[in-house]
Amino acid sequence: MPRRLLIITKDPEFDERGEVVLGQCEPFTSGWKLILVGADRKHEELLAGTYTDLRRIQESCASIEEVEKVRKRVEEMRALLNSSVTETVAVDFRTQDEAGESTKIMEPTQTGMLAAVPEGLNKASEERYFELERKDGVILALLADPDRASDLPALNRNLKYLLETQPRAIILDLSRIQNLASRVVNELVNFRDACTEQEVGFGLCNLRKSVQRLFESLETENPPRVYESSEAALAGLPPQK
Repeated sequence: MPRRLLIITKDPEFDERGEVVLGQCEPFTSGWKLILVGADRKHEELLAGTYTDLRRIQESCASIEEVEKVRKRVEEMRALLNSSVTETVAVDFRTQDEAGESTKIMEPTQTGMLAAVPEGLNKASEERYFELERKDGVILALLADPDRASDLPALNRNLKYLLETQPRAIILDLSRIQNLASRVVNELVNFRDACTEQEVGFGLCNLRKSVQRLFESLETENPPRVYESSEAALAGLPPQK
């Protein structure tokens, strides 16, 4: 009798030059897919994420044969993995005259728009890569989709858009990121240096323990400043000139 299969796979990733992205198959990188193959041989993608998380879910389903029960278990495990995530909302960064109010609350999955920004930032909004909030000239950017944390071209593109708006500082919220590729840490260091050149502050906040351990293990020279929370970041930044 044909059995169902639950497999983990990943499509190869290429950068903007068409070259293979190095380190993309590390277990803590994103982009892995959990595929359910039923007795009828139809393929169904149940979840995308890091290999580490998907492997944990796959193991928890090892004794389950019924397809519906597998789907249910996957959803339960997905909710469990995300249970410590605190949802935030984004705001419309237009001025009071433009928006009719000082801060307009938007849907959590949308990226806020900044006033007088380059056209490129509109792309960042369409991608919904970040959920944004602005306070006292500081951009608080929550990386919305943990599955895209290791997408370096998208990360660099969206960070560049934020920097072009010339904020006082950019604080990157990594609260939804459970695992991070080491190459992302290097890119964040490079971006911090770019911010320094333009006299824009940069820091990270709400790091999970697994991400904190990665920063510690890499022993990066002069790593980005890390804050316990967005509130601590705002309080720890130098006053606006």
